[in-house]
Parts: sequence; C-alpha cells; structure tokens
Amino acid sequence: MKTISILAIRIYQKFLSPYKGFRCAHAALYKGDSCSNAVLKIIEQQGLVRGYCLIRQRFNDCKAAHVVLVEKKDKDKKEKGKWYDCCDPSPACNVTSCSKNKGCDLPELPCDCSFL
Repeated sequence: MKTISILAIRIYQKFLSPYKGFRCAHAALYKGDSCSNAVLKIIEQQGLVRGYCLIRQRFNDCKAAHVVLVEKKDKDKKEKGKWYDCCDPSPACNVTSCSKNKGCDLPELPCDCSFL
C-alpha cells in the first residue's frame, strides 16, 4: 500500500500538478513544501496508515491557508479600488488631479477614469 501511494503521488507531481493552474495554498502562504511533498514524506517515514492523522492535518492546514489567501486577495482588491486612475483624461480633467495617494478629486467631470 505504501509503494502504491508513493507511486500515485509521484505520478500526480509529474503529470498533473504542473498543468492544474494553481499552487498549494499552504506552500504559497508559508513558503514550505507543497501538500504532495509533505504527504510523500509522511508516507515514506510512517506509512499510509500510521501517517493518516498527519496527512489529514496537513490537508486541513492547507484548507485554512486557502481561506487566509482568499481573504488577503479580497482585502487587496478593496484597497486598490479606493482611488481613481485617470489614464486618458479629457480637457476638463487634469492628470495631476488623480494620483494613487491623493485620489481623483474631480470624479464628476467627464474624465476617463477607472478603478484599479
């Protein structure tokens, strides 16, 4: 069972993981091993049955890391949306009126401003 599990993880790492389009949340947040690497180490050291609790804990930790990353991303989006970027101002809107620190103080004028 241990050998089959290790083989399955290695196949996943080589043929599926590079093409799935996202990264392990735990590894992204904490800069450590991915879940597949961590589970592989657990199985190699303790076996599948004895390491089951650690494997389950790792997946729960990864799920919690995902929640943290989503909340951080949402917060960053909200922070970005607090100011206007006048990228193509009309004559009525001056580029200097819009800045990241100052904000667009003339949003009612016909200016091609968009949230960033």
